Amino acid sequence: MKGRTWYLISAILLTLLNAAVTLYSSAAIWKTWSGDIWDCGLLVLFATLGATSLANVWVQAIFGSRVSVGGRTVECGLGVTSIPAEGRGHGNV
Repeated sequence: MKGRTWYLISAILLTLLNAAVTLYSSAAIWKTWSGDIWDCGLLVLFATLGATSLANVWVQAIFGSRVSVGGRTVECGLGVTSIPAEGRGHGNV
């Protein structure tokens, strides 16, 4: 549960920082880059990538590593799995 609290705190801080940067500099950046259609497309692409990354942070903060499969909740995570000696190249041949 402690890890999910830090995910939630991180999500809130990232959202606030993202909002501050967007409100402070988006109009100036858009005016500067608005002359070229390719530059506008890049701005929209970067904004979309940032929004999806922020959405991913919120999903991780809310749901954690739980995934519902067929009505069951399955824990998915980056657990540490030891590699057998044979797999590391130290096995007997």
